[in-house]
Amino acid sequence: MTLPTRHPRRLAAGALIAAVAVALAACSTGGTTATEVDLSDVSAAQPGGTLDIVAVGDFAALDPLNAYAVDDWGLLRATQRQLVTYPGSAESIAADTELVPDLAESWEISDDRLTYTFTLKDGISYRGATDRAITAEDFVYQVKRFPDPNKQVAAINYFNSAIVGFAEFADGFQQIAPGDLAAAKEYQDTHDIAGVKALDDKTLQFTLTQPAYDFLGILSMGFVSPQPEEIVSQYVGDSLEYRQNIASSGAYAVTEYVPNQKVVLEKDPDYDEESDPRHNFVDRIVVDTTADSAATALQRIQTGDADLALNVDIPPISTIQQYVSQKSPYLFSSASGSLSSIGFNFRPPQSPGQEAIQDLRVRQAIAYAVNKENLIQNRGGEATGTPSGQIITSTLLGYEKFDPYATEGSRGDAAKAKELLTEAGYPDGITLNVAYRSNEDSEKEATTLQEDLAAAGITLNLLPVPPADFHAFLQDEARTSQWDLIANLVYAPDWQGDSTRMILGGWLNSDVSPCGAGNVYGICYDNPELNALADEAFGSEDPGPIWAEADRLVSEDLAWVPVYERNRIVIVSDDVTYFQWSNLATGADPTGLAVAQ
Repeated sequence: MTLPTRHPRRLAAGALIAAVAVALAACSTGGTTATEVDLSDVSAAQPGGTLDIVAVGDFAALDPLNAYAVDDWGLLRATQRQLVTYPGSAESIAADTELVPDLAESWEISDDRLTYTFTLKDGISYRGATDRAITAEDFVYQVKRFPDPNKQVAAINYFNSAIVGFAEFADGFQQIAPGDLAAAKEYQDTHDIAGVKALDDKTLQFTLTQPAYDFLGILSMGFVSPQPEEIVSQYVGDSLEYRQNIASSGAYAVTEYVPNQKVVLEKDPDYDEESDPRHNFVDRIVVDTTADSAATALQRIQTGDADLALNVDIPPISTIQQYVSQKSPYLFSSASGSLSSIGFNFRPPQSPGQEAIQDLRVRQAIAYAVNKENLIQNRGGEATGTPSGQIITSTLLGYEKFDPYATEGSRGDAAKAKELLTEAGYPDGITLNVAYRSNEDSEKEATTLQEDLAAAGITLNLLPVPPADFHAFLQDEARTSQWDLIANLVYAPDWQGDSTRMILGGWLNSDVSPCGAGNVYGICYDNPELNALADEAFGSEDPGPIWAEADRLVSEDLAWVPVYERNRIVIVSDDVTYFQWSNLATGADPTGLAVAQ
């Protein structure tokens, strides 16, 4: 069998804002000046040692069925493998977009682009809870777990719409009572998904409902990791019992898990390195999950107690400034594909503010009033982000840089905003209610936005909402929560490159995400022109230009007000000798870090 021809991808070349790492001044690094430190030189990476990680709190999930947080996906690169993957890149997150074989040796795509047939590599076995060989049937079982009512996969819509028979299988599974593991196992054992078959132990076949240019990207996500039924069926997904009995298909097995304290991963000394595109440098990964803040975690890196921090959205501004001023080679910054925007409540209006934002001129006034550069500086400066005027980001297929509402220096234009408000019938200004998560990052963004928009005659009433209640607040069916805007609406793509479907073909596509339960990021945006372009892109062999047109359409229509593309900031200890980014983790790749011996 042969590998398929890969479709061309149009990616931004300048995704790396800097591995702000090329030093001009000498930082003390164990007798080595910073100018001599090159953490992108893989030849300097020696295998062995322990990678010490500090995490702010425990992992949200260690079961690939449920894991959907980027740092969870980072750690799971060590314990779970997929049919295809991204190998990692020392250059940037955006540079890690070339799919390579992982557990699959090769694959074929039928002429009609509906059937994908994978041949698995020889001699690949689990470690941890079992050491038996991995088979094609283990992938079938994992896909059958996706709609399990005990804890279904978060991104189930990818599979509902893509695989023949999946939606029907999922509908039947919902009749099983949550918690009834025996009934769940019986359903899985007695029902099949027509479009997912193990032709033999080494051959796996998927049949699609329609051609999907990004199906291989969908398969790269951690959800599609093989799981042994005889082990996993005994536990509720990602329960404590599951976490203490993980069957690993990767180089590392979980040898110790203590909730809210630590996770220990040990590398199999007999692991077949040639079969795995990951580096898997270290012998041991130890994660301490007791840190209570980003500041605490970064202090431990600076004192040498840890090499890497997880569950840190962004380091404290003072820490970033310290590393940038020293031009430290141990601070890395890369465009992450994540966008910070202002969202709108497009549901049928029930208040003057909701009525006002239906008018494009009011949305344009907000776009002109925003001082994007000010928001970036308040976040930590140019290492943390880049102003943006469009909804898809520089790491995604279809990106063609433009800004329909550009202002000088991205600092806003209050006069233009006032002019548009007057045209829309608000010569004396307007008052709007803005909801935001009551965490430090979002609160800072909301208060800065409030100050900046006031200069354009836009008064913002701030509505802080506990993060755990935020989605419910936005979607309040009784419509008692009278909000008009969302401050700091943030998304990150599920993978970099051809995952544009998630945003323009998913959240903002009212055919795929209609107004109602689950429509959180789109909040009932409805644009038939976008939906038609998305439908065209799904089946296209060259969807990039179609997505570019769709991006221009919704960015001009202001489905959201794009504010800035967020960079992922990572700081490592001076024990790290090689650093690598991961596409799916949207950050550091724990399997791609090497440490001094």
